Amino acid sequence: MFFRSISRFSGNLLLIPVTAFLLNACKKDKEDVPELGTCKSVTLGPGLSQVNATQYLYESSTGAIIRIDRISPGGLVINMSDKNYPYLSIEFWGGSDDHQTPSPASHENLNGKHIKDKVGTNRTLIFPGGTKMTITATAPWHFGEVTAISVYDGDIVHHFNISCFKLEYSTVNGTIAKLLEEAQPDGETSTYEFTETGLIYYNIYTEDTPGNKVEKRENLGGLERDQPNLINDYYDDPRIGHT
Repeated sequence: MFFRSISRFSGNLLLIPVTAFLLNACKKDKEDVPELGTCKSVTLGPGLSQVNATQYLYESSTGAIIRIDRISPGGLVINMSDKNYPYLSIEFWGGSDDHQTPSPASHENLNGKHIKDKVGTNRTLIFPGGTKMTITATAPWHFGEVTAISVYDGDIVHHFNISCFKLEYSTVNGTIAKLLEEAQPDGETSTYEFTETGLIYYNIYTEDTPGNKVEKRENLGGLERDQPNLINDYYDDPRIGHT
């Protein structure tokens, strides 16, 4: 059951390289292995709260803040901010064409400015403190819907099934967190760093299959502390005329 669940979770990707590890870990933590894809809700784990019927909020001990808001059956907004940097807002958002199937959340904003769209299938942001948020989708750009969102923060792991908008796994378990994280490709992956004058937001690698990362730094945008309304757009997205 675990292998079927992981296959759905990671987009039908071949998981042969981690099979032995999965078998050994499942023997040790059989009672804790999550059964994903069931649409069965679980109790909220550490750092996670449910704001209302459509919104979850995760706050990390290192300052990361993640809001997951299914504003409508076909609309999704993931907002990421940081207690260590006032006025920072990174948003992955969008709506589906029929307003009913899950959103592709393919648009990407920095402090309200649309700087690019998602390039590949999955999309990840890694906060400077180590918290990691990964969106799993069925196809690149706006062609595939978001089916799951996972948050990893040390031994803490939260997994949301976006198709039915249910929290399916939420606990502190380092072994399971490692299993799920390693089986799930990050896709296009970004982070940001603080500078003397502000902040730089950039891509660091792409991982389309588990464990195969292609490193490439690419600046996306920047902020200035003394000019909070100034958003520097460093990315020229040929698919969008205003970037």
